[in-house]
Amino acid sequence: MNCKIYSKGCIQLISYSLYLITGCCFAQNNSEAMALYNEGRYIKAIAAFTVLIKANKHDTTAYIYRGLSKEQLKDYSGARKDFTKISKLYPNDAGPHFKLGVLWAETNDLYHSIKEYTKAIMLDSLYAVAYNNRGNSEYLLGDATSAMRDFTAAVWADTTYPDPLYNRGHLKMTLNDYQGAIDDFSKAIDLLPSDADSWFSRAQAFDAINDTLAALNDYSNVIYLDSTNTDAYYYRGCNRFKVRDNEGAAADFSVVLAGDSNLYYVRYLRGNAYDSLGRYEEAVNDFSEAISLKPDYVSSYFGRGYAYLKEGDKAKACTDFNVARYYRIQGVEKYVDEYCMPRRNNPNGR
Repeated sequence: MNCKIYSKGCIQLISYSLYLITGCCFAQNNSEAMALYNEGRYIKAIAAFTVLIKANKHDTTAYIYRGLSKEQLKDYSGARKDFTKISKLYPNDAGPHFKLGVLWAETNDLYHSIKEYTKAIMLDSLYAVAYNNRGNSEYLLGDATSAMRDFTAAVWADTTYPDPLYNRGHLKMTLNDYQGAIDDFSKAIDLLPSDADSWFSRAQAFDAINDTLAALNDYSNVIYLDSTNTDAYYYRGCNRFKVRDNEGAAADFSVVLAGDSNLYYVRYLRGNAYDSLGRYEEAVNDFSEAISLKPDYVSSYFGRGYAYLKEGDKAKACTDFNVARYYRIQGVEKYVDEYCMPRRNNPNGR
């Protein structure tokens, strides 16, 4: 069985939850409202900020935090109204339009999100995060060309910003430009070495070009950064099996199964690793469990049959080999011919 290669990565959406207008002044009596917001008491915070707005219709901070409170409560329409008000109070500021783009994107209205990000970019041609997010919306709408252009613009606008490199890398993966993706993920890693997602994505790109050792190294770095990432254990296990590190592969698959014991294909893979280690009883157990979980995963019959054969139980081996042969599993025919066909007596006594 070939291990799955993940090459259609989701483009990451950067949505900063807080945008403060440069130079805006806090109302002197807003400490109670801010305390409610910081405590997560958003309904009461909205009421408190509304009182402030009634007292001062130009209290920018009150509009901002009332909008953010509504966003936390998933009242995106209400949040958009508050940030639209801010955009009218500060028509030359790109920030409110960026936030409106995020709010439209959060309701999957990608066309409106693009319109607002575009307004932000028209006001600030170096707004890297706006280029990045507009690229995300364009990608999700199937416009890979515009998305590529915007991710590249974001990279140019801010050379210290890793996210558009990560996103452009994934876009290149969808276009089968794996070396280009590796280059982008590498630059993202250089900028933010602690980002496990970039290491994982580069490992996937290395997998796609069959650079097993490089992929192994990157999956190990993912696990170092995030020991709970079971996908990294799974793919590292696959690659360890490829390089015949069967002990390491079995250990990685065991970690995956500790998180979800019902993954039949991981049972099958660990069974193969145990088989290669000569641990046939454990291999039989894993193949049997794979069959129990998914009876039509017929490669498990071939694997279990081979393990039975190594244990010396030819009858059980032949039963499984014949099931595998029925489903035309490649390679099983020779075992059926050698071990399971009745022997004819030689009439010449030889």
